[in-house]
Formats: sequence, structure tokens, C-alpha cells
Amino acid sequence: MKSVLILCVFCFLTGVSQASESDTASNYTIEITLPVRQVKLQKYISELLHRALADLGYELALTMTPNPLYMRESRLLNSGRITMIMRLATPQRDATFHKIAVPLTQGLIGKRLLLIHQRNQSRFDAIQSLDALRASELIGVFAPGWYDTQIWQANRLPFIESASDHATILRMLVDGNRGFDYFSRGINEIDDYTLSDGLIIEPHLVLSYPLDFHFYLHPDNKVHISILTRALEKARDNGLQSRLLSKHFGYLQHRHKLSARRVISLSLPQNQGQTIPLPLSSH
Repeated sequence: MKSVLILCVFCFLTGVSQASESDTASNYTIEITLPVRQVKLQKYISELLHRALADLGYELALTMTPNPLYMRESRLLNSGRITMIMRLATPQRDATFHKIAVPLTQGLIGKRLLLIHQRNQSRFDAIQSLDALRASELIGVFAPGWYDTQIWQANRLPFIESASDHATILRMLVDGNRGFDYFSRGINEIDDYTLSDGLIIEPHLVLSYPLDFHFYLHPDNKVHISILTRALEKARDNGLQSRLLSKHFGYLQHRHKLSARRVISLSLPQNQGQTIPLPLSSH
């Protein structure tokens, strides 16, 4: 019977798995619980993990759960109830958890398109630069805790935070009286949203920042970190990741006419080195 390598803090620390890097990979099934909300992203990440780990001889039992709010997600990771999280690389996360240093979308998530109501399109038509976006006084909306809020603040762009779910945010955009004008989403996420009642994807702009999704694990998961690092580095280096990105998201540049859009480049916050890690529980 195959042994099971449980990729979670609790199981690792309580001795359910005694695996090490020297164990024969074919003797193990790796179990991963990972929050991912977007359907298309789920399919890409699932195939990437299954194939990357199979290349090292591991079988994968993968459970994907809906994304909780970030702070709750961090607590679930800290307690071992989920294996890892997939989030934008930020100084605080880097200081708190262990980041697998392989970007997961090769920059796609940093290409931001805007969900807007069509009545506001003329206001976006006039925007040719970051300065023009600032001067427009168009207001974005983000969930509390999103790193985008720090990026928008660093670029002196107005925004509000809303704890509402995404469907409610879209209804607020349609209503037009809730104090914001657009909802920024990655180009690989934006097709997950149903467009109705005048809601559209703004057709001329792409806001761009140099960040990507990474996997983060509890730093005590040293064997698991090692396995995933080796698997993902191999997938990056042998072209598997690029092929899967093309398979799952290759249509996006043509569908959203990325090459014809006006690119507004956003700077990252300058105080990235001044950060306090989140508290980790002692085991």
C-alpha cells in the first residue's frame, strides 16, 4: 500500500508523514488543499501540479476550496487546515510564510483589465496616461487586505475597500451610486464574470504591475517545500509551465486585444523592505 505524504502543517508536525527527500517518490501520494476561486485558474493550477509532481514520480490528491478572505486564509494556513495559499508576492507574505520562487502565471495576473458600467465608457476613453487616470478621479474598489490597495496608494490613485462578495460588487457597479467606478481584475480572471445590465470589460486600457502569484507554505513544511520547489522549477525549466499557460490562457491576448490597448504602468510601493511578518503559531 502506498504511503501518503500529507502536505499540511498539522500532519507534518504530528508525525503522520515521516517522508524525506531521499524517499522513493513513487511510494507516495501527495495531498494538497488549496484555495482557488477562479474556475479557469483552478484548471490550470490543477494540471500544472498534477503533471509537475508526476514528473518527479508523485501522485497528487488535490482539493481546491473557495477563497476565504485573506486574513482568514492566512489563519487556515497557519493552523494547518490548508496546505498552501496562492497569492501575489508581497513583502509581508515573504516575511511570514515560505514562498515557492516560481511565478505561477508568468505575469498574466499583473495585466489588469477593468470591469465598468458602459455609461462611464466616455470617461475612460479620455485616459492616455497614469496622470490622466489620476486626474479623472475615477475610483477603484478592492477587498480589504488586497495588496492592490497599496499599489493604488503608491500611484496616488483613489480607491475604496469593500468586504462585499464579487457578485455584490458587480451589482454595485451597475447601480452606480456606491462610490466607485471600476473593479480591476487580472486578464486571466476577468472572463469568469458574467456581463449583464450594462456591465462591460473596458476595451482600451490595461493597467500593468510587475507582480505574480506564488505558492506560500508554512515555513515548517521543509520536505513539502522542497518537493514542490523541485517540481515547479522543473516545470518552468522544461517548458511544461509555458505550454500549460498557452493551453489554458493563450487565447486571452487575442480575445482582449492586448496589443492594441493603452498600457498604464503602475509602480510598486517603495517601502517594501519595511514590513512586519504576520504572527505564526508555535507548535
